[in-house]
Amino acid sequence: MWNQGHSQSTGGITSHNAVMSKKATLQMLPCTVSQLLSASQVSNNDFEICDWKLNQVSVVGIIRGYSPFVTNIQYSVDDMTGPPLNVKQWVNAEDCALMTFASPGTYVKVTGTLHSFSGQRSLLALNIRCIKDLNEITSHMLEVVQAHMQFFGKGKSLWKNLTCDKNSNVHKIFCL
Repeated sequence: MWNQGHSQSTGGITSHNAVMSKKATLQMLPCTVSQLLSASQVSNNDFEICDWKLNQVSVVGIIRGYSPFVTNIQYSVDDMTGPPLNVKQWVNAEDCALMTFASPGTYVKVTGTLHSFSGQRSLLALNIRCIKDLNEITSHMLEVVQAHMQFFGKGKSLWKNLTCDKNSNVHKIFCL
């Protein structure tokens, strides 16, 4: 998944000794909405977090609203780390009648790519899945923390407005 430092072999998991380039592309990164909204835009639809180019990301949140259109469905997904994120899911005209929409108040896991449409960031959804077990929310947040510490260093802030003061409880939790 997002673990670039290991690969699957016939004997199990083996570690690579090669150092990854800072400009490497992460294949799948668990994120928060706040991280996606504060990511640096390096070109039209290329975004980076701490010099790592984003490819696909996953976000877990609650649907605050949706708007079905002929060619797509737009959701507003909120994980309560920042303002809700606009999520766009493209649909085929013939598939639209068969699709069920996730209703407001439903927790979902969205996998997709970050794009910018008219200066507004949106997540172009590849998959939207309703969450049935609420432990997935906690699990996703733990994956976000682990991925951030593994790829971006232990002393950097997980969210832009969070500071790593050595004397705070926040430091003990997020800035090990």
